[in-house]
Order: sequence, then C-alpha cells, then structure tokens
Amino acid sequence: MPWLALTLVPEYPFTSLALLALLAGLLALDDVALGQTWFSQPLPAALLSGFFCGDPLTGLAIGLPLQLILVVNLPVGQSFTGDPSVAVVAAVGSTVLSGESLTRALTEVASADFGFTGWMILAAGLLSAAGHFIVQAERRAHVPWMLEGHRTLRDGNLGRMARIQARCLAGTFLRGSLFTTLFLLLLLKFWIPLYEVLPSRMHHTLAILPWLLPGLGLGTLIDRYGTGKAWAWVLGGVFLALAATRLGMGI
Repeated sequence: MPWLALTLVPEYPFTSLALLALLAGLLALDDVALGQTWFSQPLPAALLSGFFCGDPLTGLAIGLPLQLILVVNLPVGQSFTGDPSVAVVAAVGSTVLSGESLTRALTEVASADFGFTGWMILAAGLLSAAGHFIVQAERRAHVPWMLEGHRTLRDGNLGRMARIQARCLAGTFLRGSLFTTLFLLLLLKFWIPLYEVLPSRMHHTLAILPWLLPGLGLGTLIDRYGTGKAWAWVLGGVFLALAATRLGMGI
C-alpha cells in the first residue's frame, strides 16, 4: 500500500503518502461503524489532508465547495452515497505533493487560477462517484460474514460476532488506504499533468465550477430540510470556513 506508492513515485515524501493512506483508512471507518465523528465529511477530511501535507488552505479550497453540495449526504447507516472522504484525501494530497497550492484561490482572488481549483474539485467528485461502486462491492463481500453471524442467534457464540466485526472493520480500513494510494498515483501521474495540455477555453470553463457548487448545494439543502434549517447549515459552514482560514494564515 504505502510501499506501492514508495516504489512508483519515489519523488514524493513517503511519510506524507503513508499518513494520507492512514488518514483515509480511519475516515473510511468513520463512514460506517467506528466513531461516527463526521470527520469523514469533505470539509474536515480535506482540512486534515492539507494539514498532514503542510497546506491546510489547499484542503479548504477543495473541501468547502464539496461540503456545501454534499452536506446532506451524511454517513448514517447505508444512506450515504459515493466515497467522498477517500476522494478528497487523494485530491488534496496529490495537489500539495505535486507542488501546486490553491491558497491563492482563497487569499488572492484577482490572480488565482480557479481553473486548476475546478479541475481538482472535478477529480474529487469523479473519484467519489467511482468509490460508490467500490463501497457497494465491499458491502456485498460482507454478506457471507453476515450470514455466518446468524448462527450466533442459535448458539449464542458472541465471540464469533466480535471476530466478524473485526474482519469487516479491517477490510474497510484497507479499502480506504489502498484506494487512496491508487487514486493518488492516478492524479499525480495522469490527472494533474493533463491540466497543462487542456485548451485555454477549458481552463476558463473549469474556473466557473467552484462558484457554481455553493448555489447547487444550497438548493439541495433547501430541498431536503426547508429554508430555515438550510440557512443554519450554510451560516455554520461559513463560520467554520472563516475560522479555518484565519488559523491557516496564522492570524
């Protein structure tokens, strides 16, 4: 896993790659059965990824727009879709490790390259959608263990249930770590270099994307919760974003 990253991308710090893989594994557990802290939501996951790579503001630039649109996609039981935590960790980590920084997108709007910001947000969205099928495959793989657990209803062997749960948690952790490493390699070796060869018109189109997502997220919130609760979510998110920005700038 981290060993694979060390072999294929020796120019990137092994410590950062290993920390990102570890973080993604823990966040994958938070999505399902361990903790339920909601640190696996896009904004906190992106900030943590940026912190581990030394650039939390880049995490904020990617995580905040995605949080606004995915805030209703809460990890409650099996109701959440996609795999945003793994996708965000990979997007933020690859951005920082490639030498890019999205800090200017938050602090120097006039000169910022919003096209690259939109490119990485698009990457996170696509990886999250792809991760949905991976999560579903993992759940189907757990079915035989669930059927095995039904035997406990007959013989009362609680140790069996503990072992099954441990296997499930270990599988989820490995899934998060492994696919984050694979996504990091994909973004570093293909997605980020591809941005440089895109036509300038595409750059301008991508620059609009970060500005569109908050409005779409607000519409989703209102549709789900109604106007009153939606504005409470939005204002709370703005407060946290401003606080995180000031912290990242050392103010």
